[in-house]
Order: sequence, then structure tokens, then C-alpha cells
Amino acid sequence: LGIGGLAGQGKIGVANGVMGLYPAEGEVCIHGEKIDLNNPRQAISRKLAFVSEDRRGIGLLLDNSIELNIAITSMQVREKFLKPFLGISKVQMSDAQAIRTHALNMIKGLDIRCTGPTQITRRLSGGNQQKVCIARALTLEPEILFVSEPTRGIDIGAKKLVLDLLLQLNRELGMTIVVTSSELGELRAICDRIAVVYEGRLEATLSPTTADVDYGLAMAGKYKSRREAV
Repeated sequence: LGIGGLAGQGKIGVANGVMGLYPAEGEVCIHGEKIDLNNPRQAISRKLAFVSEDRRGIGLLLDNSIELNIAITSMQVREKFLKPFLGISKVQMSDAQAIRTHALNMIKGLDIRCTGPTQITRRLSGGNQQKVCIARALTLEPEILFVSEPTRGIDIGAKKLVLDLLLQLNRELGMTIVVTSSELGELRAICDRIAVVYEGRLEATLSPTTADVDYGLAMAGKYKSRREAV
């Protein structure tokens, strides 16, 4: 599913609201059961994951290693990559070997171009930083992955790699991907349907093959009135 719309119309708020990063009201149901809004920990525990549009401000610990960036959220929320300290089950410490093994698998699987899992994330290119964000989300083993502005600030070659990766996750793993983007062409290239947001509301849900004029009307808030007139 793609979520599109002009800047400032509210499309970014959808994923951030569902994941508890923006204050939100309403109802969100997973498999028919409501989840608490404004609660990021519960959203993650219900197998939702999020790759933020603010890669450098929110998405990454820029001055930490690739392997820590990949593992940190799963350590905090899912208690993965932890082991008892001196045999005391209630006291846990990070399992460095498990973190390293997982990071190496992710680096290979996502083709993250780096010198190794200990490289500082700030020193990666924009495209490879985005792959680290995706690797961290995938480590949570989500059923639904929200990705906001996946190609913002990365070069054209890396853009294709990131979009191809999202398609692969959807088609090969059956993962539901919700992509929010200002790049309508990218949404039309990879999405099965696209929801257009105008002034904080759903203006239309369109096929990627729908005519350009209909997308233009939807982004201007004129699509519903035109349909009613017809």
C-alpha cells in the first residue's frame, strides 16, 4: 500500500501516529483486535515496525556501530540478543556473539556496503544507512512494515536497490509493506494501490495505473467532488 499526497497534507502522520510517535486518536485494529495508540512498545509487540522518514534524526544512532543499530530495538523491546549475567537469570547482558552473527547475516542479505559490523553508522552512504534502518526493522520480525520516504536523500542507484528490497520483502516473505512517499512515480512503480491524503483525510484510493489527471485531482482535494458530479 502506498500513501501519497502533497507536502503538509498529513501523509507522514499516518505511520507515525500508528506507531505512537505522533499523538493520535481513533482506532487501529490488527487481526480484528484494537491496539493502544500512543504506545510504541505495544505497536512493536503486535508485530508492527517502522522505518522513519527522519533517518539521521530518529532512525539511527549515528555514532554507534552498524551491529548495535541493527539489534538495539529488539534488545529493548523483544529482549533478543541478551543472556544471563554470571548465570543470574534476572540480570541480563548483551550477547555480543549473537549480535555479531545476526549483523553479518543482515549485512550480507541486504548488501550493506561497509567495512564490517563494527563500522560507525555515520560513515556509511545514505543508501546504506537506509538499509541499516530496514535491517533494524526486520530484526523485529514484523508482519506489517511502515516505511516513510524510503528514498529521501539517497542517490539514484541506491534508490532502486531500496525499492527492489521492499518489493522482495512483500513478494517473497509475504510481509505487508506500507510506503509513505512524496515521490508519486515511485509509489506507482511498486505499490498495488495508493491512498492519497488531502488535509489530513483520505481523498481517494487509486490503482497505480489510474490516469495522471485523477491523481492530480486527488492531491488537490477535488477527486471526490468530481466523482460526485459524474
